[in-house]
Amino acid sequence: MNAHSSEQDRSKQTAQLPDGRTIGYAEYGTEQGKPLFYFHGWPSSRIEFAGYKGDEIARRLNVHVIAVDRPGFGLSSYQPHHRFLDWPKDIACLADHLGLQRFAILGYSASSPYTLACAYALADRLTAVGVVSGLAQPLSAPGATKGMPTIMLWTTARIHPRLTWLMFNMMKGSIANAPRDQLPQSAKQAMMAEADFEFIKHHPYAMAANMDGGVEALRQGGLGPAEAAALYWKPWGFQLEDIQAKVHIWHGEDDLNAPFAAHGKILAERLPNVAPKFFPDEGHVSLIHKHLEAIILQLAS
Repeated sequence: MNAHSSEQDRSKQTAQLPDGRTIGYAEYGTEQGKPLFYFHGWPSSRIEFAGYKGDEIARRLNVHVIAVDRPGFGLSSYQPHHRFLDWPKDIACLADHLGLQRFAILGYSASSPYTLACAYALADRLTAVGVVSGLAQPLSAPGATKGMPTIMLWTTARIHPRLTWLMFNMMKGSIANAPRDQLPQSAKQAMMAEADFEFIKHHPYAMAANMDGGVEALRQGGLGPAEAAALYWKPWGFQLEDIQAKVHIWHGEDDLNAPFAAHGKILAERLPNVAPKFFPDEGHVSLIHKHLEAIILQLAS
């Protein structure tokens, strides 16, 4: 791997894939540490991991974290007709580029289908698999979206991805210029679980991290994230029951973005080889911020 001249370089890495596309990634922690690929939420990007104070944690645990932009997000080239099962091929190519034969993977939130696709297709190369606050089934499944407060952008993508793309184009400027330290008056106004609202209220950097990751996701205009949103309504291309790799899951029981009953509980029930940890008083955002060190320690061990 090439030497890095600055911290800025570590957050803007790229590699070329065999089909000519570019894949973007950021590196955190120590390059000689145990390798772990991190997959971001939606719509977010590789810089999301830094917002959890992830670099500091990875350094402390001697872990080499590679946070990767999915196609059309951040620095990664747009890929027409992208599917969840295309992602393991990209990760295998990036791992080869970095000289990594075996590695762990950690997916947060909407990256869970991509993480589980890797668990399904790359089991022989994985040292550990983790899913935090993840989705367990297509959004079209009965009850899968019940109680989700931010479903509108997903729903418009189901109708047609370009509707969500137009919404992203309208929102990008306002999000980029919005104050990073101002919250609505209540969890309901913020469309958050109480646990998430209380955490962000006392830790404003978490709001900034979420917004900055979203702005970077739309670097290319948002078509990639919009088309990705439509994928979540369709069959994923594999069954949870067919995943042989052991999957560690962490899920807050107060999660509204990936409601526990429809997602965390389902993952625990349907994955054949699963190690679940449930948190009664955590939401979608609070869990990963509070427990990231323990999560990485588990996957790196």
